[in-house]
Amino acid sequence: MSRLRTLIAGALIITGISGAARANDDLVLVFAGCTGRLSAEMEFSWLMSDGRGDALQAQRQRFVSILDAVMPSERARETLGRRIEAKLAHSAMLTTAHFGTDARLSKMARQQTQLNVQACQNLLLEG
Repeated sequence: MSRLRTLIAGALIITGISGAARANDDLVLVFAGCTGRLSAEMEFSWLMSDGRGDALQAQRQRFVSILDAVMPSERARETLGRRIEAKLAHSAMLTTAHFGTDARLSKMARQQTQLNVQACQNLLLEG
């Protein structure tokens, strides 16, 4: 169990650091991260049948389009890797937020997932 907590805490720290888009960040990686996070949110929404899946799918598709426009072809592998990492980390936090047994860790995960998604949605100017 402590190994799982360490993994979750690491994911929280990593996504917290990389979650906000800063002026000096590489836009390709920012958009790739958001695409991964929204993919995780969309799939989790479908799993939980909470009614947000279609809106999240539309937002995710907008990020895919933006990413396709800004990504140089030689960075495709790196970009896909970033999308997958962000999706897995976000998915782990969603799982902890909704099914975790540690109330404090679940609350932190819930807050972080909300902040990460809101930061991405703000980039679309529809937050």
